[in-house]
Amino acid sequence: MLASTLPKRRDPFYRNHFLRDGISRAIYEAMRDDPSIYLFGEGAAIKQHYDAPYILKDFPDRVVTMPISEDGNTNYAVGTSLLGVKPVVDVIAADFLYRCMDSLANTAAKLDFVTRQEHTIVIRAETLLGGPTTGQRPEALFAHIPGLNVLLPSTPRDAYGLMLTALRTPGVTLFFEDRMISDEAFKGGDVRLGERIALGYAHERRNGDINACVTVVTYGLMRQVTEQALDPSLNIDLFDLCSLYPIDWFQIMNSLRRTRSLLIVEPDVRYGGIGAEIAAHIAEEMPEVQVKRLGAPRQTI
Repeated sequence: MLASTLPKRRDPFYRNHFLRDGISRAIYEAMRDDPSIYLFGEGAAIKQHYDAPYILKDFPDRVVTMPISEDGNTNYAVGTSLLGVKPVVDVIAADFLYRCMDSLANTAAKLDFVTRQEHTIVIRAETLLGGPTTGQRPEALFAHIPGLNVLLPSTPRDAYGLMLTALRTPGVTLFFEDRMISDEAFKGGDVRLGERIALGYAHERRNGDINACVTVVTYGLMRQVTEQALDPSLNIDLFDLCSLYPIDWFQIMNSLRRTRSLLIVEPDVRYGGIGAEIAAHIAEEMPEVQVKRLGAPRQTI
């Protein structure tokens, strides 16, 4: 049922304009207020020319085009953060983050602990649904690493609010953009200017009453798919995680105390994914809850 509601447009070069504009607006406002924020990335200037020309126009000296070296660029970001810069590094496709595992997991994630100082680094990456090396979803890998925040908003409002928070909060944040979420879901975007959304906060998209029959937890593209697939008359609680680490256990468990039933719908593979972590946590803390997960099977080559 869920598969039949996936967006018909599968072009891997398709990009959600409203979601991307929410991210760009937040970056612009943060750069306007904080001169220490810089944008780094492969083709950074040309990308801003198409994505957010106002950033390139107002801050040309703080948009830095880097070589085709994802690991080198993230290492460079770590070095500049030691000098007080707050880098935003765009590695483009999320699959390229595999090349950055050492600089992110071994260096950036431990930076504050080792130096005893606070640093702010944001890594941007886009998830797609196509191609042998541009269709993977590595978010669960980074949620496993201590010292990293992992965000994956599914609406312009959340993208804007979470990016504002990430840029103004010490720490290292992996900020994923799900490219396959369609613009049709939004009426001109839903950004609320100046609104910051806390890390570790899940948006409740549907709020059932005291007799709600199930708690549904999802994120990314599957938030849109799940909302389209579920009958509007169903009495349920529906949560969009937005923040994969930290996770909003308070709201989820508070809902489960009423429903006693959990459905997890994730865009990633079931084995070792975000859904598996949620299922394990709930099984330990609330063994009376019935849990069902929907996700892709672990693919083999």
